[in-house]
Amino acid sequence: MKNILALAGLLAGLSFNAQADSQVILYAPDGSQTAVVSHAQTLSQLLASPALKDRSWWPGTVIAEPLATAAAQQHYQQTLARLQSWAASEEGERAAAINSVLQQLKAVRVTGRQFVSLDPDWIRLRPEANRRLEGEYSLYTLRRPTSVTLAGAIAGSGKVVWQPGRDTRDYLAGHARLSGAERNVVTVIAPDGSTQEAPVAYWNHRHVEVAPGSIIYLGFSSWALPAEYRDLNQHIISVLTHRIPD
Repeated sequence: MKNILALAGLLAGLSFNAQADSQVILYAPDGSQTAVVSHAQTLSQLLASPALKDRSWWPGTVIAEPLATAAAQQHYQQTLARLQSWAASEEGERAAAINSVLQQLKAVRVTGRQFVSLDPDWIRLRPEANRRLEGEYSLYTLRRPTSVTLAGAIAGSGKVVWQPGRDTRDYLAGHARLSGAERNVVTVIAPDGSTQEAPVAYWNHRHVEVAPGSIIYLGFSSWALPAEYRDLNQHIISVLTHRIPD
């Protein structure tokens, strides 16, 4: 799903490969516009701009393209609507669990994230990563995070303090699973938008550490999801990978 949304932006007119001009609007963590960088032809030129240089934590910095943003926002609204529809068909603790996830997603802002590295050192050492820029972009900066976000069918969702060396399962300790929650595996969404599954049950546990700024998503189990919502976890994960950093 992440790739589908990215492709929508690419097919709609994003080109990192053509020689062209660009305009990049920079946003602070609070959502306010801070500057505009014009005429950067490559990522390295953009990242060297005085308006941006040393002003963001690169692993979580997000660059987005307008048409991909429109696709991401449409997908976001569709995902909310599906959660609402499912909640309306349930009752009791199950409905409460679905509505909890729904409220979490309503607090998320999404954008048409382009899944490219914005680390200047990475780009300097790998010329193929120095993509060309064309057209308009939005770039979202952030400070280095000090927390990890728990999301999904879990009590006490939200930010918890990040600690080096701490296992994924450690962050879940003391947080009850809501009705219909997955018991065996969580999905870790890194600040760069990449995802991995982390086994967390007693029988399959594997030590998986997470970077600061990551999201640990506890989805709904396959037995809890009705047939028409089988892919709902994947859609929620896609929304979270397109999240604007805060």
